[in-house]
Amino acid sequence: MSSSNLVRLAFGIRTALPQISTRALHSSQTPASTAAAAATSPPTKWSAGSVDLINRLRDQQKYYATVVIKGRPFTVTQNDIIVMDRIQELELGDSLALNQVTELGSRDYTIKGQPFIDSGLFKIEATVIEHPDGKLFTVTKKKRRTAHQKVTYHRNRHTMLRVSAIDVAKI
Repeated sequence: MSSSNLVRLAFGIRTALPQISTRALHSSQTPASTAAAAATSPPTKWSAGSVDLINRLRDQQKYYATVVIKGRPFTVTQNDIIVMDRIQELELGDSLALNQVTELGSRDYTIKGQPFIDSGLFKIEATVIEHPDGKLFTVTKKKRRTAHQKVTYHRNRHTMLRVSAIDVAKI
């Protein structure tokens, strides 16, 4: 089920508030196509309580998000730098829209997705700033009781992204 929970942090204790449905309200669709529609389009109708809770999150000063890039989660805020494995298709200056978000929140409120939050609720952009090489690793392969020894070297390639914007959409 693709729904999100809005959680209020009060004195370090998390208390769950009403659930926010992110499933599109189309009864004529099959369950598989409903899940696909919920992942690609924003919901058509929100309850008044859900709209109020999302607007409370929107009124906060700073946001954080847990985004999934190439299967790995990264918790980011605005202007953070993400160092990740190289993505060959990207060039310097390219802008990315990060839409696989498992958690979006602020100091007081958090939206948790199951597994992802509807991409109509937020806008997160990142820009490619660098393609650095990692440190040099030395790999030594040795056969015992012989003089056979082989040394190889390896560098990991990385991509650095700067999170340029995290915004919660107005509903």
